[in-house]
Amino acid sequence: MPKRVRTVSVSMLLTFVLLAVNVSGAFAAPPQGLHMEVTEFVGTSGEAFFASGSSVDAGTVCATGIVDDVSVETFGAPSGSQLILHVLKRFYCGDGSGTFDVRLVVNLDLTTHYTTASWRIVGGTGDYTDLQGNGLLMGTPIDPGTSIHDVYDGNVH
Repeated sequence: MPKRVRTVSVSMLLTFVLLAVNVSGAFAAPPQGLHMEVTEFVGTSGEAFFASGSSVDAGTVCATGIVDDVSVETFGAPSGSQLILHVLKRFYCGDGSGTFDVRLVVNLDLTTHYTTASWRIVGGTGDYTDLQGNGLLMGTPIDPGTSIHDVYDGNVH
């Protein structure tokens, strides 16, 4: 094959690949808003969650269910004023449509007991096998050291 034909063929192939990647991105599902609230009790699992937002309206995420702590790892000096927690939570949809797992990196203020966190969906079952998303969490203490009201806000697709 002459060099000019080979160069044109490679150029056409690269153009086709770039076009295919750009077109597939245009057809990807746009992010949908997700707002979830959970009243967490320290050391227990099975608390109810309530979800709302465009992702619930579209049927991308279920509206209610329960959440369990799968794992919790603590980082930071016990005598410091901040504690970092790496948490994996599993959300079980009350309608039986499946589960989705959320990994959080939580910053706990040991003085005020308020928390902030980033979260990301890392897995799922049933209708949520391909669910992706991330966001932020704000936790407000109800009874410091015993219970906290967690509010998740973010986007999923």
